[in-house]
Amino acid sequence: MIVTAPKPRHPKDMSAAALIDPTELAARSRELEGATPAEILKFALSAWPRDRIAISTAFGVEGCALIDLAVRIDPAVQVFTVDTGYLFAETLELRARLEARYGIQVTTFAPAETVAEHEHKRGKLYTVDTDACCAIRKVEPTERAVRGLGAWIAGLRRDQSSTRAGIQILDLLGHADGSPLVKVSPLANWTRKDTWKYVLEHEVPYSPLLDQGYTSIGCWPCTRAVRPGEDERAGRWNGAKAECGIHDVGKGQEPEQGKPTS
Repeated sequence: MIVTAPKPRHPKDMSAAALIDPTELAARSRELEGATPAEILKFALSAWPRDRIAISTAFGVEGCALIDLAVRIDPAVQVFTVDTGYLFAETLELRARLEARYGIQVTTFAPAETVAEHEHKRGKLYTVDTDACCAIRKVEPTERAVRGLGAWIAGLRRDQSSTRAGIQILDLLGHADGSPLVKVSPLANWTRKDTWKYVLEHEVPYSPLLDQGYTSIGCWPCTRAVRPGEDERAGRWNGAKAECGIHDVGKGQEPEQGKPTS
């Protein structure tokens, strides 16, 4: 199937430079509300050079769908993940399966300390302060992963939780040095049912844990299967919080409108 992106109002709208402007970015994001995930990906992958745009994945069903969608557009698309040292064995096995299936190499970022070093200093931090643990083992590596990128593609859906209900297709964030970072959420308008329909129809590899009652998968100490009637993300941190902080990276650092950028 040949997928075409929405036609731009002006040629400059297809460039990353135009999307630095908050007004232009918001207008383009609104236009993409009616686009399919494949169309959004095609737009984004054409707007930024290949070395300036990447997909992040934690190998949930959304990340697996994104990889399949993106590789159909650009077989050499950049994909990265964070290995906290506490990942399920099934997650590591899935990473290898996806690499073999799509002929890609997922770039892996790890915390500065190994699990042994981390626990020697702090004990099992995840049992007493999950925010601190996530900051060290998830957020900081993600900050390194997106450094130098102009655009970051993530598998967020609005129906996943109340904390994600307001996400935009395109969102202007920023790096610590003031340069812009655009978050792209091609699956924002998809439901969980839409995502699974795509994955099953295209025989996309996914974690066997998702067939065992897990609906959202993170680190093994802080993830459990959900109970009947629970929210999709209730199995993360036993419902004590909804987010690890990864998707706050870049927020509050948006470049000022009109500010020169490199």
